[in-house]
Amino acid sequence: MDFNSVVEKIRAHMQHKQNKKIYDNDIAKALDISKEHFSRSKKSDNIPLKAIIEFCAKENIVINYILFDQSPESLMPPTQKLITLKYFKQINTSAGWGAINDNEEYETITIDETLTTTLGGRGKLKNIEAINVVGDSMEPTIKNGSIIFVDRTQITPIKDKNEIFVLQTPGGTLVKKLDITANGKLKLISENKIYDTEVIDFDEISIIGKVLGVTQQLTNH
Repeated sequence: MDFNSVVEKIRAHMQHKQNKKIYDNDIAKALDISKEHFSRSKKSDNIPLKAIIEFCAKENIVINYILFDQSPESLMPPTQKLITLKYFKQINTSAGWGAINDNEEYETITIDETLTTTLGGRGKLKNIEAINVVGDSMEPTIKNGSIIFVDRTQITPIKDKNEIFVLQTPGGTLVKKLDITANGKLKLISENKIYDTEVIDFDEISIIGKVLGVTQQLTNH
C-alpha cells in the first residue's frame, strides 16, 4: 500500500464513473483536500487516510479495495451473496385478492445466484416481485402452490409468443398465457386443457407483469 497505488485506484474509479480523464487536481477536490496537501502527501508517500475513508463512504466503495487491492467479492460472506426480493405471501393469483400495489404487506425472501441469473441478473431484480399461485389452471408449467417471479415493468404481450403474465380482471388476479387475436382482443390461455381459453377486451383487464420464473423452494427472512 502506497500513495500512488491508492490514488490510481481512485483515478480509475472516477474515470469510469465520469467517463473523462481525471487529473491530480480532480482527485484532490474529490478527497476534499487542497492541492498543496495532495502534493505534500504524494511527495512524502503519506496516504491521507481520513480523506480516503470519507471518499469511500461517499462513493460506496469497499475501502479494502482502495487500500489493500482486495476485490469486493472476496470480502463478501456467502450469506451476503444471496439476494432479497419482495414476497407477497398474502396475495394469491386466481384468488381475487386484487392487483399488487406498494401498500400491500410483504415479506422478504432470498434467492441464490443461479436463480438471479435466470431472472435476468442483479440489475433486473428491483422490478421483480414474488407471489403465490393457487389452482391448477397453469399445470404442468406452474403447479398449485408454486411461487412465481413477476417483472412489473413488462406488461405488453406480443402476438403469437404466448408468454405468461399476471393480470387483474373483474374476477380477480390471474396468471395466464396471453395472446392477441386478429381483431385486437386478448386471449387468456390456460396450460391445463380442461380450462377453456377466454377472449376479452384489453380495457377489461390490467396487466401486472410478466412471469420470468417459478419455484417452490425459497428461504424466508
